[in-house]
Amino acid sequence: MRLNHKQGVAAEDAALAFLLRKGCSLLARNWHCAYGEIDLIVKNGGTIVFVEVKYRSSGGNGVAAAAVDI
Repeated sequence: MRLNHKQGVAAEDAALAFLLRKGCSLLARNWHCAYGEIDLIVKNGGTIVFVEVKYRSSGGNGVAAAAVDI
């Protein structure tokens, strides 16, 4: 288990709660395939949304968005 695992789970819980309040419905959580893992898959109306949750305890590692690439 990584040292920040509990914080990461808490961040995913918070993100999911936010999305559910906005009307999304959960399709899958921590979905795994050969290429990696997707934290949350939700449906918003007719759109399926793939969500990567990034937790940072401080700004010392940069903003979360900087850790995501295409």
